[in-house]
Amino acid sequence: MRFGPVAIQMLLLVVSLHAQDPLSAFVAGPVLEHLRSTASLKAALPDGGNPALIPAVSSAAAIAADVNGLGPTVGAELLQIIPGPGPSMDTPAGLLALYNALHAVSTMKGVTYWSVTRRKEMVLFLQSYVIASPEKPDRVPDLLFSEIPDEHDLFTFQEDSSFGKNTYEEHFSAHTDHLLVKTENLSAIAFLMIPIIQPHGLVSQVVAVPAGKDVLFYGLAYLRSGFPIGDKSSRVQSLENRLVALGSWLAKRISLIDAAAMSP
Repeated sequence: MRFGPVAIQMLLLVVSLHAQDPLSAFVAGPVLEHLRSTASLKAALPDGGNPALIPAVSSAAAIAADVNGLGPTVGAELLQIIPGPGPSMDTPAGLLALYNALHAVSTMKGVTYWSVTRRKEMVLFLQSYVIASPEKPDRVPDLLFSEIPDEHDLFTFQEDSSFGKNTYEEHFSAHTDHLLVKTENLSAIAFLMIPIIQPHGLVSQVVAVPAGKDVLFYGLAYLRSGFPIGDKSSRVQSLENRLVALGSWLAKRISLIDAAAMSP
């Protein structure tokens, strides 16, 4: 097949634009094109727990191994691009602003999501705040950092419309190309007073990649339960909707970042 001069110029333009996109280092061309033209990509976690949408970040293999180690019953993934407030997000100031946005635990109160079982928009988190420790669940203010530590742990309490009142541990780690937050339950999650998810059986992982003026958001939610979960597709949709709510929450926090404070 031969291409005319105009077709060749258009092809070179597309290749050039893709090469200039700072996110091209983390997602394949067709995926990036899809994300730029639509809102997001979603996927059910395949049997065996091998994530399909993890961007090409330095901890991708470790995340996949972590998922496989749990052997989840069901899980879901979400990949989307969140626009920044204007200035570049991959500067030290942008990275710090993103790190603090991820720590704004109390602002998750009132976040809504689409409930698959109730078929309506509902408040997901009725309560959400940082606590001193699992043994001393006194509420403490959201943390605000002036510099980013390599690793950091905090404990949170959340009451949500699906899983009730629970204590969680959040592990933050800063990598050269992204921020990673892993959250897992420390208390057993019960339904009708019967524990259905044991501690460390409900996990979410968030990868935030600042690149140019955008943030690539990757969310992964999965659980392991010894009890029948019913319609698996509904459970996948429910986890996807929780990730959508989480992505929307982070997008709002990013939109509130003071662009002037990030300017050099």
